[in-house]
Amino acid sequence: MEKFKLNRNQLKALATIFMVFDNIYLRFAGLPSIIHLLTRFVAPLFAWLMVEGFFHTHSRKEYCKRLWIAAVLMQIGDFISLALWKENGISDNIFLTLAISFSVIWLIDTAKKAKGNKKILLNLGAVALAAVGMVISEGGLSIIPFVFITYLFYHQKTKQAVVYFLYCFILFFTLYGGLSLAIKQGFEMFCVNSDWMGFLVIPFMYLYNGEKGQSRPYQKWFFYVFYPLHLWILAIISVVIK
Repeated sequence: MEKFKLNRNQLKALATIFMVFDNIYLRFAGLPSIIHLLTRFVAPLFAWLMVEGFFHTHSRKEYCKRLWIAAVLMQIGDFISLALWKENGISDNIFLTLAISFSVIWLIDTAKKAKGNKKILLNLGAVALAAVGMVISEGGLSIIPFVFITYLFYHQKTKQAVVYFLYCFILFFTLYGGLSLAIKQGFEMFCVNSDWMGFLVIPFMYLYNGEKGQSRPYQKWFFYVFYPLHLWILAIISVVIK
């Protein structure tokens, strides 16, 4: 019996669906908090697939440029929405997190081929950018280290899974200071403050068959358009019904 596997496009589609569920939960009151908990694999999965793209793209320069352009445009849109709707505005920008992460591993990869002072400067640049990104970007504290782990152990899924699980364990204790404190804070807070649950991405890593899937012209740009569009639609709906 053939094992069930998914290609890159199918994994992206699955992650996109769960992303919408998560953002609906974040926008509208009354939905169960466990939705947020169960969607913690989404951002890590997009990040993991980005590293796959890093190694397979025809042009890292063009890939990186797309991410940064998307990040800047998304940030401008966020500022506009916040000016219009204050606390009901949009603050999400996963493009910025991915752009920083891509740039970090590109600097590290370039440093491998460099020598002397150039090698040192490239590695220092990667560390500095990662440190800033972990502070300023959405989910940076969990996603940027995850991207580095994925890059470091590329094509070694077991090592990726083990190291990432250990990092999530560290995140858990950083966020809660241990299980007893987490229990005291209650299940709701446990679900909301849940970046440590990023290890849920691990099963999806093993489902990947290494293939891109059917390539249609719109697929390259779909997420760049859909991500900000669905956030704006949800924001407008939430403003209208309040």
